Amino acid sequence: MFRTLLTHPDAEPILRDIIESFLQFPVTKVEVKNVEMPISDIKEKRERFDVNCSINDGSQQADVEMQADAMKGDSQKTDHSIIKSRAIYNLCDLHSGQTGRGISYDKLMRSYQMMFCGYTVFPNRSGFVNRFSFRDENGDELLDTVGIIFIELSKLNTIINKPIKDMSSEEQWSMFFAYGGDLNYLDLMNGLEDVREEIKMARELLSTISKDENERARFRSRRMFQMDMEHDRAVTKDEAIKEVAKNMLKLNMAVELIAQVTGFTVAEVETLRKET
Repeated sequence: MFRTLLTHPDAEPILRDIIESFLQFPVTKVEVKNVEMPISDIKEKRERFDVNCSINDGSQQADVEMQADAMKGDSQKTDHSIIKSRAIYNLCDLHSGQTGRGISYDKLMRSYQMMFCGYTVFPNRSGFVNRFSFRDENGDELLDTVGIIFIELSKLNTIINKPIKDMSSEEQWSMFFAYGGDLNYLDLMNGLEDVREEIKMARELLSTISKDENERARFRSRRMFQMDMEHDRAVTKDEAIKEVAKNMLKLNMAVELIAQVTGFTVAEVETLRKET
């Protein structure tokens, strides 16, 4: 659902506000780079998606990924090493993919991997947002050119009781991602859109997408009904012609003549002869 939203042509201000909220620096422009066909079924809730985009004047880039469930083989027993390794791999792939730009290493775009997870990855950390970068043993950052952000949507049960106006922008968006599809939290969603224009835009856009999907579903239903009707008519016509052929066989008419009259092959008429 959310990949369909974030890759929609009208979603640029929504995606811009999300990225600005979590990267915590001003974002004036966002351009989605992976424009392949998005997931079309907005009712598919257990999804994984990623949205790759350039930020501002192209000096930064980010990959936004939503992982609803833990990957196969990944659990607290394995310290969720698979999703952590995936985040590192995706970030390295994103940053090293800047080939052919004709610029020096120190001019490469800053790259960020944002991982929205519907489950707990860091059980020993109380915060639901965890940021990682290259640092030495004293905690000093090597460079600020790359970073990974994990957003654990499973850790919002204390934040949900905060007054919406007191929530940070990243808390508000996390609430939207975690509970936006749950009708039990309709009041929460209404409150969020009252204080954040971009969330209001997101809900309105999702509503439009939903109506489009429902109309497509109705069209598919009508088309299937029409195909069923055509199939029934074809079967009825075929059965009627078979009866004509059988009656002609009972009159001992030539197989070749029956085939010519009914449109059946000689072999098909011979098969009918055996059934008669």
